[in-house]
Amino acid sequence: MGRSGSGTRDHIVDTTLKMISENESHNVRISDVAQRSNVGVPTIYYYFESRTQLIAEAQLFSYARRTENLHQCLTRAEEATEAKDEDAFWSAIGENLERAWRAGQGENKWDIVKLLLDVWADPGTRDRFTQQLETQFKRWIRAVELAKDNGWIIRDLDSQVLISTYWSASIGQAVIDGSSHLNPTGDQVRSFFIKAARVVDSN
Repeated sequence: MGRSGSGTRDHIVDTTLKMISENESHNVRISDVAQRSNVGVPTIYYYFESRTQLIAEAQLFSYARRTENLHQCLTRAEEATEAKDEDAFWSAIGENLERAWRAGQGENKWDIVKLLLDVWADPGTRDRFTQQLETQFKRWIRAVELAKDNGWIIRDLDSQVLISTYWSASIGQAVIDGSSHLNPTGDQVRSFFIKAARVVDSN
């Protein structure tokens, strides 16, 4: 069983992440991680059950780092619903959507898909990731429902569908990025989403 709570473990994860960014996860070998981390191969297996778990744990850490700003947006949206500050709520929602959309653009647009596949490959890491997502989804649903109670979001909109569409932005953008027929900007997506969900003249 993999062990945690060690500076050595964190160092191994950090080294693995650097190697993934340089050469993609499928090219990262345990022996190379050990050499670059200045630890023995047995030390890596002390903390991680397998190469699959090591890669998954590293990618889970990467996901947390990549989505930190998005989580801050969610916190701002939650605070805005409690304070009944509609402008702050939509500002947080719009920034979150724009950031997520931009994550699916550019040369590294498939990174998030590869990251998720790596996380999903290890059952233990996948379970922890799923639990984290469930916590996020629960918070989003509560924020949307409070916004409905405040009269900011159209009451008849299905909250689950709204949030599912919202969360799909970055992966959807990765698919259409570079298309000659579909190429909306983050600002356009933000405007469309808010106009579709927001109650007209709710102020």
